[in-house]
Amino acid sequence: MFLNLLKKDFYLIGRSLGGVVSLFTLSVSVVFIFYTSIEVNEMLSARSIRGLKWAIIFILNFVIVSQSLWEERESMGWEASSSYVSPTYLYLSKSITIWFCTILVNALLILVLSIFFQNMVLDRYLGEWLFANLGSGCLVFLGVSLGVIAFESRLKEIIIPLLQLPFSIPLFLFGLEAENRYWIEPGLYLPSIGLLLFFLLFYGTLGSIMVETLQNE
Repeated sequence: MFLNLLKKDFYLIGRSLGGVVSLFTLSVSVVFIFYTSIEVNEMLSARSIRGLKWAIIFILNFVIVSQSLWEERESMGWEASSSYVSPTYLYLSKSITIWFCTILVNALLILVLSIFFQNMVLDRYLGEWLFANLGSGCLVFLGVSLGVIAFESRLKEIIIPLLQLPFSIPLFLFGLEAENRYWIEPGLYLPSIGLLLFFLLFYGTLGSIMVETLQNE
């Protein structure tokens, strides 16, 4: 049953955005804009590049979550599935599917950043990818949980950006700083990763509670 839910969510992502290719194209476009406007004249610092990376990750996650939830609502898939499947399974299935797609896009995004920006070196590829994936996971769980709330609201698509931005600010502030300290201070490897794992667990648990609460109501 859970595998069928995963297949359904992969199909919705492919139908709404053309899959991973469209997300990658969007990320390359944003990178190219910043490269031609800033990097060609003044070399960006590693911290600034990571800030750009997190901003792109936020945009990509917002787009893919919003479009996938829009397809879900238009096809009435959530309502039909919730009649015989636990809403927690629906929430986890959609979150895992979107997260998997963002993991693939993040791998290509880090490679593109390494090509365009001098202070983003391939020697740090795995570390940069790790933090990008942890940040994406947090944003996916948050976005899907807010999307479930939007299903029950008259605001629909408007409520997601209104709520996602303030909830994402702590992740950006602490997550980006944790990643910078990860590279600067070798003694903080585990605390830096642990902080993002905490955010991942927090947003995932928060989404499950929201889904169950709305279902009981």
